[in-house]
Amino acid sequence: MITSGVVFLALMLILPMAVGLIAAFTGDDQRGEAIVVDDTTTTTPAKLVDPGFEGAIVIGPTPCPATDGTEPRATEFSEPPPICIDASETFDVEFVTLGGPIRFSVDATLSLEAANLFVTLARFGVYEGAPIYPFPGVVAMGGLGDAGFRVSGAEPPADGRYPVGSVVMLTDTDGAMEGQVMIVTDETGAAALEAAGQDPVIGSITGGLDALQTLRGLQADNEQVTYRVQSAMVSPTG
Repeated sequence: MITSGVVFLALMLILPMAVGLIAAFTGDDQRGEAIVVDDTTTTTPAKLVDPGFEGAIVIGPTPCPATDGTEPRATEFSEPPPICIDASETFDVEFVTLGGPIRFSVDATLSLEAANLFVTLARFGVYEGAPIYPFPGVVAMGGLGDAGFRVSGAEPPADGRYPVGSVVMLTDTDGAMEGQVMIVTDETGAAALEAAGQDPVIGSITGGLDALQTLRGLQADNEQVTYRVQSAMVSPTG
């Protein structure tokens, strides 16, 4: 059993690494699966979508997905997407979970690259089936790897603040985004993110804090079960 103090310290130290973050809380480093081929051991890199939840693979330049929810699901890409949203756009998002719906807004003016990455992946259906990790102060959503690419250009908040309810795109130690999303649920998480000071805020929660608490309880009672985003919907505000 990891005490909350040790967990908080681990969070403070390794929050910029999504893989390290999750491994610190679960005690399990799942960055990849070792495979032996002809007596040579190789490692398959972890993906943003867990095995069994994959969609199509997009080879070549990644197109902007359809905005009306009709885009065929794809979860792996050979190239990063272009900027597919307007720099002034805002979006309403709903993640349906076993604990209830989680609703939040996404505002491209906060960090265009980060908001674009989230909206683009969501429109391709990448977050459907995404694992949910409730940690002290935060809830993270998304697998341990990436969707086949990493995106630089993350813009942390100018004031360095991560208020409770903030929706954050995690960055790795190089400051690149792989697609994991985090919601700040109390001041513990806010303080840890402020100490790291490099993850961009893309919006704020508008409903569903009770669903996050329900998920915490379910996870505490069923530690071996991975809870997931059942569906993810994103639409322009208005």
